[in-house]
Amino acid sequence: MSDKRCLVSELASKIGGARCVVVAGAYDTLAEEAVILSEYLSPRIVVVSADTATTPLLDGGITPDIVVTDLDGDFEDIEECWRRGAVIVVHAHGDNMERLRAYVPRLGERVEATCQCLPRGHIHNFGGFTDGDRAVFMAAALGAKRVVTVGMCFTCSVGRYSLATKKPTPDWVRKKRMKLHYAWELLSWLASERSGLELIDATLTPEPPPKGFKKMPLRDIIQESV
Repeated sequence: MSDKRCLVSELASKIGGARCVVVAGAYDTLAEEAVILSEYLSPRIVVVSADTATTPLLDGGITPDIVVTDLDGDFEDIEECWRRGAVIVVHAHGDNMERLRAYVPRLGERVEATCQCLPRGHIHNFGGFTDGDRAVFMAAALGAKRVVTVGMCFTCSVGRYSLATKKPTPDWVRKKRMKLHYAWELLSWLASERSGLELIDATLTPEPPPKGFKKMPLRDIIQESV
């Protein structure tokens, strides 16, 4: 990343200046939620895609402003978002070094990096564990006032968008569900620590959101924010 410009101040300006930051996860409801969201897109709403959520957002006519990814998703769709002006926040960990070497050079500018260890340079550790909760942690760290999650169900079966890029085995599914549990716990902790941050879940399921998140209809939230 030494050859790339640090974008954190620009991201903070975009996120901190938004009325609402929508973080999209990859659960099956996202296609329907994208239809609602597309009706109310405005410069006051920042859309952040968590990796494999990128494809259903594009299919729904939405180009996210920011994509948070460890490069597990469809890279052609991630790259298409970059071509359209999105900032790609790439997460580095021990299992994706080959993908980092293959894909990051193709993105040129508008790339920022995160890690889950001691940060250095402009490789940042905003917190979080999976792409979805990391995106929420990033928004919180960069000054978001209101974060709305869609396409996030931490107790549901693994969604079809996540499965589309994998060859799932029983062990993979078990680990995925464990990661979702960790994400739920981390977001519950974040809500307890950031009393000034409004956290809302608008995923179209009856499942409970993380502790400290309000549950509201997406259309109502977005109409308030435009």
